[in-house]
Amino acid sequence: MATEVEQHVQVHAHDGVGLIRFNRPEKMNAIGALTRQQLGDAIKQAERDDSVRVVVLAGSGRAFCSGADVTEMVQGAGMRTPEDVGNVLRTEYMPMLVRLRTMPKPVIAAMNGPAVGIGASFALACDIRIATPEAYILEAFVNIGLAPDGGVSWLLPRLAGTGVAYEMFFSGKPLQAADAHRLGVINRLVPADRLEEEVRELAAHLAAQPRQAMAGAKRALVHALDSSFEQAMEFESYLQEAQAASPEFVEGVQNFLARRASKK
Repeated sequence: MATEVEQHVQVHAHDGVGLIRFNRPEKMNAIGALTRQQLGDAIKQAERDDSVRVVVLAGSGRAFCSGADVTEMVQGAGMRTPEDVGNVLRTEYMPMLVRLRTMPKPVIAAMNGPAVGIGASFALACDIRIATPEAYILEAFVNIGLAPDGGVSWLLPRLAGTGVAYEMFFSGKPLQAADAHRLGVINRLVPADRLEEEVRELAAHLAAQPRQAMAGAKRALVHALDSSFEQAMEFESYLQEAQAASPEFVEGVQNFLARRASKK
């Protein structure tokens, strides 16, 4: 007799906003094999769905995501060898995290609580982070004898600085939400009872913005992170050439002139 598959990831789309929510509150949203499969499918679908203009990644319960489900990393569970661990990172986590960083849509992390290990990677791979005071970012790999993974060695130094990244990697101590906000890692710090409303308002605002303009801005920023100043300006020129031929640009200029004329 077939059994119903558990929904470790909930997906909901409404008014241009695609919500992807970790749904294992009893395990603080730890990511296991089934979660990886469902999360990968959800992120891929959100990128490909033209009706989705903004993506929100959120947690359920008291955590954003507590990282990989360590019970699956021991003998007799899903990942049994060091090679298995490496292959999961390469073939499952890497495509998801790259997709979040490069999809031509804004991605918002709604951090209702701790983001740990690979969970922190998912939060940091988003474009914007809104968090509650109870949230924190923790890279605790050193506590179980591992080096960082999930792209965090690239993401964290660029967001928080190398000194902060080294201290977190070496000490296994968390970066509290208030400190992350001060450093610019978290965009907004809001009370827990305001989190969903703040995220919803921002997502709705972004969903109403010109789609191709936002996609171009994201491409420009991602490209510039690995470019010289001159290379970044050349790529901006390329993007502006393409955007200047778009209906969005024509409409934007017309709206601007209409607003200016109405103020005279």
